[in-house]
Amino acid sequence: MIPTSTVDNLMEFTLRMIGVWPHSSYRFLMRIIWTTTMTTWQFLQYWHLFTHIGSDTLPNLMDSLSLCLSNSLLFLKMSLLWLNGRIIYDMLARIVEDWNECSSNHSKMQLMISKAILSHRISKYSIGTYTVVLLLFGAGNMIVQKTMGSEQLVEEKQLIVKMKLPSEFDASPIYEIVVVTQFFVQFTLALLAGMLNALIVTLILHVAGQIDIICHELLEIPVAENKYDSHIILLRSIVSRHQRIIAFADSIEDVFCYMALMQFLLNTFVICFLGFVIVTSFGTHDGNILMVKIIPYYAVVNLEAFILCFSGEYLTSKSKSINRAAYDSFWYKLKPKQSKILLLLIMRSQKELTMTAGKFVDLSLEGFTSILKASASYISVLHAMY
Repeated sequence: MIPTSTVDNLMEFTLRMIGVWPHSSYRFLMRIIWTTTMTTWQFLQYWHLFTHIGSDTLPNLMDSLSLCLSNSLLFLKMSLLWLNGRIIYDMLARIVEDWNECSSNHSKMQLMISKAILSHRISKYSIGTYTVVLLLFGAGNMIVQKTMGSEQLVEEKQLIVKMKLPSEFDASPIYEIVVVTQFFVQFTLALLAGMLNALIVTLILHVAGQIDIICHELLEIPVAENKYDSHIILLRSIVSRHQRIIAFADSIEDVFCYMALMQFLLNTFVICFLGFVIVTSFGTHDGNILMVKIIPYYAVVNLEAFILCFSGEYLTSKSKSINRAAYDSFWYKLKPKQSKILLLLIMRSQKELTMTAGKFVDLSLEGFTSILKASASYISVLHAMY
């Protein structure tokens, strides 16, 4: 099926579910529901963490804290999307307008469709990845519980997500209801986290599609009729599209810069804590079981950081193609007044489009390596303390 938008149905459903999709009749109700759910969920998680400080082992505390931080990051992301709801609405409306504008031109439409197909694939892969990770995470907890139960007396049954409940839950069927509820809620949170990461990629791929159209239009300049008005109209279209691209990229920066800063910092600690659990699990009796549970989770957290940093790198690299395409065009066949417009376009495109973390650190592959280096340093410090 040929896509008709960069935003697919899965992304639309996710944005509707968290109350961000424009003109959704129940968006305020969804925001209240998610605020209540996330606040309660986080309270029970951190309550368990604080009550086990001093009585639990350091690897178990790091394991609990890593999931707490991941859920906190997701809640902060949703809060920022709610605060920037108007900008999100404008960007989604801009996407619809860009697709409608390209519908009359087959070559431009093909450029947009190629980016949309890639965006839809990333959304599906994100859902599949988080589903597999959550299944392995839950299965690992259940296997650890059975192993411990067969070797020693366990005071209380283990949950998929470690949290302190206000009442006893060991008795059946309360325990089964709690486990099923935990799995459903955490599964939903995992899918939301994956789709919100895919949202950044979707918006940047739309920008990339518009940049490809500009490059295509620049090569069409000499093909236009050899009339002054024809060239001027085409050049005005290119400049106007370039201005819209810059405004769209600025909107992405306004919405996601502080979100990227929080993810940049929290992912560093989560990678550190999970890496510490992996290192301390080598040679232990339950090490293989913990690897099945922790390594996929560790991999997906690294993937989150990589997607964020790669998105910034891709946007910067793609914005350079406008400069190169303008220089490679047949500008020398234009009249001096027309070529001056291209000169201004080249000068403006020299300022690269970027994504930053908090407006002071550019997101790039170099930033991803710095996350890994910092996490490795913290792991060595924790291991020395342990």
